[in-house]
Amino acid sequence: MPESDVLKLATTILLAAGALRFLWGRLRPSETKSPSAEKQASPKAGSDPNSSSPEQGLWIYFGSQSGTAESFAKELEQEAETHGISATVVDMEDFEADVFQQHKSVILVVATYGEGDPPDNAVEFFKWIQDETLSSDTLQGMHYTVMGLGSRQYVHFNACGKAAEKHMARLGANCIYERGEGDDDQNIEEDFEQWKGNGLWPAMCKAMGLAAEESAGDAQALEAPEAVLARLPLRVELAENVKQLPVDSLVQVGGADVLGKWYFNASLAPVVVCDELRQVADPDAGKTTKHIDVSVKQLPAVDWRTADNLEVLPENPESEVEWFAQRLGVGDQLDSHLTFLRAEGLEKPVKKPFPAPCLVRTALELYCDICAAPSRGAAKRLASLARDEEDRSALEALLQNREAYQLLTGERGRLNLREFFELFLSSAELDLGAFLQLCPRQKSRPYTIASSSKEDPSKIGICVSLVQEEALAFEQLFKEVAELGVAIPKASAHLQRLGDGASKPRQFRGVCTRMLCTKTAPGHKLWIFARASSFRLPRRTTTPIIMLGAGTGMAPFRAFVREFRAESGSRTRTLLFFGCQKRDEDFIYKDELEDALALQPPALKELVTAFSREQKDKIYVQHRLKQKADEVKQLVADGAYIYVCGAVGMGKQVRDELVAALGSSDYVDRLQSEGRYIEELW
Repeated sequence: MPESDVLKLATTILLAAGALRFLWGRLRPSETKSPSAEKQASPKAGSDPNSSSPEQGLWIYFGSQSGTAESFAKELEQEAETHGISATVVDMEDFEADVFQQHKSVILVVATYGEGDPPDNAVEFFKWIQDETLSSDTLQGMHYTVMGLGSRQYVHFNACGKAAEKHMARLGANCIYERGEGDDDQNIEEDFEQWKGNGLWPAMCKAMGLAAEESAGDAQALEAPEAVLARLPLRVELAENVKQLPVDSLVQVGGADVLGKWYFNASLAPVVVCDELRQVADPDAGKTTKHIDVSVKQLPAVDWRTADNLEVLPENPESEVEWFAQRLGVGDQLDSHLTFLRAEGLEKPVKKPFPAPCLVRTALELYCDICAAPSRGAAKRLASLARDEEDRSALEALLQNREAYQLLTGERGRLNLREFFELFLSSAELDLGAFLQLCPRQKSRPYTIASSSKEDPSKIGICVSLVQEEALAFEQLFKEVAELGVAIPKASAHLQRLGDGASKPRQFRGVCTRMLCTKTAPGHKLWIFARASSFRLPRRTTTPIIMLGAGTGMAPFRAFVREFRAESGSRTRTLLFFGCQKRDEDFIYKDELEDALALQPPALKELVTAFSREQKDKIYVQHRLKQKADEVKQLVADGAYIYVCGAVGMGKQVRDELVAALGSSDYVDRLQSEGRYIEELW
């Protein structure tokens, strides 16, 4: 073949290969691909602990299970700038000991998960910091403080925050500010705000050698809209056909934060059973409890055991999705496809906040938390986009008034994001791309699994009651907020639009329980992730089991009873206390429990019920426990394991009765430390 023909042939092959590669990149994403299909390995992006000199500036490490610690860390990073401090946020998943040891100024924001365990992303950090072979001068020259997050309903409240403080000091670091303790059972955001406000930044500035005038930035002032938008690393492109979307190879999968990682690791499971459990149901009155089974037969990545937790991602109501689509100028493009590209001028890799390409509808429905008010940190970022001076002034006043903000967004006010926009952000200018990056991410909700993996590993069951509560009428809410000194710019217009409804109490429904109890049916699909819980049956089947639950606190015990059946009744000393209002209205799993009692040998040895509304004086589970004190005491003496599941108030009173039965609070504490007294409360 002549040399010219060889060159022509080679050129043709190269061009063809390039075209195929381009087409593959264009065609590879598809709307039918699930988020979990994008789990392939990719280089890390985002905060890089090696991108700045480790000895310079402030380093903020977070250990987070649900995203709260991460959001607090990012708030600290932004506030640091207003004090003249260069700060870098680092996911503890990216912890490197040799880099960490070079830091001079560090803030640790760490959550405690389960029974005193570190979050998944912080396991390696805690393994290193607790290493007894490290010398006492390992962290000499480092200044630090700790913000711990947890829940006082657990005996190991803030265990990781306490451990981090202890071991940092043991390794020679100097604590320059008191440890903060956030309680998720109360108001964790307020705890965080108080911790910062009590002197964090003056202490940090002093430790870093910054003069007062260098740290006098106004942390409360809103930024200019342009400054907020300029920091966004991504932009959005839309197309009617997914094949028409451009591809940016440096926008990577995997999730940009803790919640994003959840989306990419979740599995889509079909609902195969959705049954009403109450004998008398009235969904309009909030009285409905469902047993839902999802099939995981075709989902090998879902690893679960009896009474673990199943995390479920809620879907936002269609009305809210459509309102935000209109507000963002894409009301007629809900069924268009979107993808993420890097912002103009950005050269480094960036991770997607959630799986894309996807429909605009999917992005707003699944990944944006639009049914709740934003945290104060998220509200501040959104508030900076307001253009009207009256709006900005009102937002600054609101964000500085913790009591007013708590009233609007807490259990009495229950403002959602749409209402927040209508009242305070009518002048905000933002498109879909900006909103998808600034809006708080939707969190999954955990439910205790109500089925046995030993009985049927291919099907996971959960038990869910509709959360329905009453919130203040807008008229009363606005009045109380005004009395706290905060003006709401669009209050009058909002009340006028509501008419007579302005003076009526509002109905609040939990976004996930609403979906599960009123919208879910067999054939529906749910995004799920299974996570281990502390509810584990003892290996020895001769060990006595005591279970106490009320309402949907029955879930793990239904799972246990199904397990007992699968074990052919080999556990002969099982005692279940269950409470509800009336045996003929809300006695969930009644038929199953009676069948378990009647089996030979019985799968459940004894059932003790408490029906609180069947007599003049209310009788609860704790009252039945008191009546059975002698039997319970003997079972505990024989090595019984005790499991409690239900509301926090119920759990406290059960514990009090148990202390009375056993004669000592220390005894109950010892049972808990031995793993023989396990609570799951909410």
